[in-house]
Amino acid sequence: MALSASPSAAAAAAQRIHHHASNLRTASLPSSALRQQAEEAMKATTPPKRHASIISENTTVENDTNKPMPEPLLPPKRVLIVRHGQAQHNPRAEAAREAGCAFDEFLRLMELDDAHDAELTDLGENQAQTARERYALSDVELVVSSPLSRALRTADLVHPPSESSESAKKRRIAIEHFREINGKLLNAQRRARADLVQKFPHWCFQAIPELDESWTEELESREDCSERGYRGLLWVLQQPEQNVLLVGHGGILNYTLNGHANVVLLDGRQQSNTDSESEEVRCVTKRFGNCELREFVITGWDSAGYNNGLSNGANQLEPVITLEEVTLSQDLRL
Repeated sequence: MALSASPSAAAAAAQRIHHHASNLRTASLPSSALRQQAEEAMKATTPPKRHASIISENTTVENDTNKPMPEPLLPPKRVLIVRHGQAQHNPRAEAAREAGCAFDEFLRLMELDDAHDAELTDLGENQAQTARERYALSDVELVVSSPLSRALRTADLVHPPSESSESAKKRRIAIEHFREINGKLLNAQRRARADLVQKFPHWCFQAIPELDESWTEELESREDCSERGYRGLLWVLQQPEQNVLLVGHGGILNYTLNGHANVVLLDGRQQSNTDSESEEVRCVTKRFGNCELREFVITGWDSAGYNNGLSNGANQLEPVITLEEVTLSQDLRL
């Protein structure tokens, strides 16, 4: 399934924030038309209303759709989030997790298979190549990745750089915000910036320090990890590009999307005629699988006026970020 037409989902989501449009899947629009449509949607005079379905571990669902929402602080963007393909430390640990093992056992198995800045396995390489063929991400304008090699390699396989002048204008940036839960495990320790520049010459590493001074022998806390991911999402929202590919890791994505008080997940997926009704629809809070891609419309809100579904721990001095998933998992499953 090609996703080259999916930027219109972002435009439709922007319209729905203001007009309550019921269908997120509209006809494909060129990038310029998409931006114009989104801008027009943002200027709409009809007061926006609350979403009825807010699904996240850190939220309280409210069904009052009659109270108006504020104007977005940071306009919506289409963001495709991908977890890296299978890496050296993943096979036994991920299998045990799927079987329901405790976190300590999951961590023990990763330690047994640990490797510094772990590379993709052959399966991981194949997963990413299959994703490239299936998703056809031709409309991506900005590629953002964790600075760990398995994420950078996945990004290059899923959406390869090219020598064309048009492609050269597309930024590929590695930032620390989206690296895996830091500390303890060697697979979470990145290479020196000079080594990364040599290994991935088409990436920009200016935003990361030369040496990995943040890695320690203690595992990063859930709170610190989710805060780091939240800061990364704010950074993405502040970039000029409208269509973003973000490649990260299972732990940081889980902690950020499900564990930060100022992040709210929304389910905007629509059942299509081609989707099998017998297939169980994945919950939006489920942990990402290796090389799984999900499509979101993300928006930043002034937390002082946005209180729908926020937990008591939300920071009223920081923006609220909503991530509305707009594609069913069946569409994106490898």
